Amino acid sequence: MATRRDILRGTVAGAISSLMPSLPSAFAAADVLYNNPPPGIGPLIPAEAATLKCFMGLRYGALLSWGPATVAGKEFSWVREVDIPAKEYDNFYKRFAPDAFDAEAWVRMMKDSGFRYVTFVTKHHDGFAMWDTKTTDYGVMNSPLKRDVLKDLAVACKKQKLALCLYYSIADLYQPDCIGANTANGIYLGLKGFDLPATEKPDFDRYVAYMKRQLKELSQNYGPVTAWWFDGGWMREWTHERGVDLLRYMRTLRPDTLANQRVGCAYNGRVYMPTWFPSDREYVGDFAVLEVDMPRFNRDIPWEYTTPANGRSYCWTAGPYLEPKVWLDNFVKSACGDGNYLLGISPPLSGRFDPDLVDKLAASNVWLKRYGDSLFETRGGPYKRTSAYGATCKGKRIYLHIFDTKLTTLRVPALPARILGCSLMNGGKASLIQEADNVTVKIDPNAMEAPSTIVVLDLDQSAEAIAPISEKPVNHGANAKSSNHDPTLDGMASDGDMLTAWKADGQTKQPWLIFDLGSERVISRAILFEGTYEGELANIHRYQIEVKLFENESWRRIADVTTWGFDTGQEEDFFDWPISVFHPEVRFSSERARFVRLKILKSISPPIVHQFELYER
Repeated sequence: MATRRDILRGTVAGAISSLMPSLPSAFAAADVLYNNPPPGIGPLIPAEAATLKCFMGLRYGALLSWGPATVAGKEFSWVREVDIPAKEYDNFYKRFAPDAFDAEAWVRMMKDSGFRYVTFVTKHHDGFAMWDTKTTDYGVMNSPLKRDVLKDLAVACKKQKLALCLYYSIADLYQPDCIGANTANGIYLGLKGFDLPATEKPDFDRYVAYMKRQLKELSQNYGPVTAWWFDGGWMREWTHERGVDLLRYMRTLRPDTLANQRVGCAYNGRVYMPTWFPSDREYVGDFAVLEVDMPRFNRDIPWEYTTPANGRSYCWTAGPYLEPKVWLDNFVKSACGDGNYLLGISPPLSGRFDPDLVDKLAASNVWLKRYGDSLFETRGGPYKRTSAYGATCKGKRIYLHIFDTKLTTLRVPALPARILGCSLMNGGKASLIQEADNVTVKIDPNAMEAPSTIVVLDLDQSAEAIAPISEKPVNHGANAKSSNHDPTLDGMASDGDMLTAWKADGQTKQPWLIFDLGSERVISRAILFEGTYEGELANIHRYQIEVKLFENESWRRIADVTTWGFDTGQEEDFFDWPISVFHPEVRFSSERARFVRLKILKSISPPIVHQFELYER
C-alpha cells in the first residue's frame, strides 16, 4: 500500500521532471542506476535514484555568478581585502545598477545555446543575497536595481523548461556569527561586514539558524530547485554532523532535494578539501563537483566538472573568451567520464551578456544540435575514457568518441555483446572488424573532425548494462623493484589489485619504484592511486616520472607532478590537498621506454601506492 510519503515523493519528483527536457524511455528505464557506490562508502542520506538520474541526464549546465563584484570586474569574494578593502567591497552593492537585465532574454539565450540546466549563485562567500530575503538588508532589494533577480530567473526558467539549480555558500564573510569564514585556504578575506552589539558574542548556532531561514525562503519561494550547489564549508565549525543535519533539513523542505557533496564537512581536521567526498565514512550529498582538473572515468559517484568560459574567472572580468572547441571538448570528455559539465558564462554589470560570448555559444550549439544525442541522457562508457577516445551509451547504442583526429584506425578491447551495426554520426564512411579479443574501427581520414569523431555502434543488448571496460596498463604485472630494503611489497603497485598496496619503509627520503616493461613500449598517460577511494586525503605532494630505454642509460624526466600550495607556517596547511585532486591522471607527449621510475619527491609520511598505472593512450 502506498503511503502518504510515497505519494508526496512521487508528486514532487514529477514536478521537477516536468521542468526537465523529456527523457527517452530507454534512458528512463535503463538497467544501470545511480546510488551504487563501492562497498564501504556511500551516501548517508540517499536521494531518489530516479531524481538523481534525471539530473545527471541533463549533462550540460550554465553557471551564473552575478552580483556586486561585477562593479569592479573582479572574481567574487576572493578579492575582498586581498585586492579591494573589505569596507569598499561591502559597499559595491550601492553601485549595482544594471540597466539591461532581462531574465527572459538570459534564459532564451541559454536555451538556444544548448544548455539543459542553469545554476545561479544566490549567495557567494561575501554574504550578499540575490533574492528578496527577509533575513538581511544586505541584498539585491536594497541595491539600485531593487529587483528580485532570482524570482525573474525562476519564472523564465519555468516558462522555457530549463532546470534551475541554486548555488549557496555556507561560508559568509559578512555575518559575524559565521565563525572562521574570513580565513580560507590561508588567505585573509577581511573583517566581518558589521559588528554585533557589545553584549553579544559570535554564535555559530545562531548563524546556522539564519542560514536555514534563507534556504527555506529559497526552497519554498523559488522552486522547484533541481539541485543545490553548496560551497564554502572550510570553517572548523562546519562539522560532518552539521552537514548531515543541513541535508536532512533540506529534505524536510522538499523530499526530492539533491545536493552536492560540499553540503557536508569539507574540512577534515587537517585540510579543507572541497573537490571530492573528503572522508572514508558514509558521505553527505548526492554528487561531487570539481573545478581543478577533470576527474577520471567514474561511474561509482555522480559528478560535475566546471570551468569558466573565459578560462580565468567565474564572475565577469574584462578580456576574451575561450573558443567553443574548448568548451565542447570539456563537455564531450565529461560525458565520456560519466559526468556533467557546468560552464561559467556570467554577464557584466550591465546585465547584458557580451556579444562575443553569445556568438560563440551559438556557434557551439550548431555542433550540439547535430551531435547532442551522443551526450544528453547518456551514461559514460562502457569504454573508459583515455587521452585518445572515450564513449557514451544509451540503450543498446554506444557512441565511440575519438578525440585524436589522426587516429583513423582504432583498436579497442572486445565487447561482451554482438555489434549489429557501425556508422558515423557525421555521415562519413567507417568499417568495423569484430574479433574475439578486439574491435577495430577504420575511418575515412576525410571524416575525422574535432572535438570528436563519433562512431555509432548498435548492439544486440543493453550497452548501459556492460561493466566499464578499460585498456590494460602497459606495466600490469611488470617486474618491479623499489627503494625498500624488503622487496616483498614491490609488485603490489602494478598487480591490478586495489586491495593490495606498496608502502615505503620510511628509510629513504625520496622513495621510488622502478617498473621493467619487458620490452620497448610507448606511454603517454599515467594514473597514481594513493587512497582507498577517489580524492581521499593523502600524503604524496610531489612526484616525478622518469624513463629510459636501456638499463645503462641515464634517467630522463618526462613529468613533474605537484600539488597546488605553499607552506603557510600554520599547523594546518590549507593548500595541502591530495595530488589526485589536481592530477587525476597525468598526460604527457608519447615516450618510448622500457624502464619507468616513479620517484616521490615530497611526502608528509611514508607514501602508500595502491596502483601506479601507465598507458599508451
